[in-house]
Amino acid sequence: MSAQLSYQPHWIREDFVDFILAKVNPMWTLRRIMAKIEAIEPIADEMIKVTLSSNNKFTTYQPGQFVMVTVRIDGVQHQRAYSLVSSPSHDKLVLGIKKQGRVSNYLANSARAGDVIEITQAMGEFTLKDFDTEEGKQPILLVSAGSGITPIIPIAKQALARSNQPVTLIYYSRDPAFRTELETLAAEYVHFNLHIIVDSAEQPAYFDEETLDRLCADAAQRQTYVCAAPGLMKATRQIWAKRGWLDRLTQESFLPVTMDVDAQIQPVNFRRSMQEFEGRGNLLASAEAAGLKPSFGCRMGICNTCVCTKISGAVKNQLTGEIDNQNNVQIKLCVSEAVSPVEIDL
Repeated sequence: MSAQLSYQPHWIREDFVDFILAKVNPMWTLRRIMAKIEAIEPIADEMIKVTLSSNNKFTTYQPGQFVMVTVRIDGVQHQRAYSLVSSPSHDKLVLGIKKQGRVSNYLANSARAGDVIEITQAMGEFTLKDFDTEEGKQPILLVSAGSGITPIIPIAKQALARSNQPVTLIYYSRDPAFRTELETLAAEYVHFNLHIIVDSAEQPAYFDEETLDRLCADAAQRQTYVCAAPGLMKATRQIWAKRGWLDRLTQESFLPVTMDVDAQIQPVNFRRSMQEFEGRGNLLASAEAAGLKPSFGCRMGICNTCVCTKISGAVKNQLTGEIDNQNNVQIKLCVSEAVSPVEIDL
């Protein structure tokens, strides 16, 4: 009789095993996903792309998803979300990164090819709807600005490859990233309509109804995906709401939300920990300011790490402006602002 020996958590701590394995090969772990940086390349004045090869703990992903990247800077671990620009069929992972924030600047200025970083499995719901059905093979409208182009590129490739239905991309940028790649796609696929709108600080361009009707007259018949800063996100949502199209709109933002300085301060109670504090801006930042330490990840409403149950009260989604006053529903602390006394199951 033979028995297969496997790791038993009660024998020895996993982090200790990983520590020993890393002395032999930094890519070896029991369960953590490690990735080696293969290349770091500039793609615009303020953007880079980072090519990674992961260990065998990484599974797969859908176009439009992201990973959380963890790096150690001055002995302290920091984490940030980045979209996967590559396609699942490729053996390498490619991240699109704007030089903004501690982790991004570290990857742009200090990291080198050969360095090993930690990543998570792919996350996010910003993906094509009903991809495997005939209903899902319908015309698509994509709207992005700045670094919001990163999840849009793999979505565009997937939509173009799956059917001959029209795909339109409206892309705002002062220094367009991946421009050559996008123009190559437009030359390869006759059903891809590419509109790159280059603006400047002196002459900014805005997304409005006139622009929509001029560049995509049949938007009412399309599933629309938007990834951009809050201003463009708000503009598209207002237009789609006015026209009754919200059921055909999917949005994602990769910029931290800002605090509404005119918002009234509300009392917030964490029931299980028996802690009460003042809600100023988003609930995650308010809790941290009060000395509490809720779990968090991206801090941008993407990764769901800070999701918890709102027992009672009303909160405003800082990305969409929507008010949720239902009891016993899940909310994201990092993008939820109290607009009444609120009780949270934490």
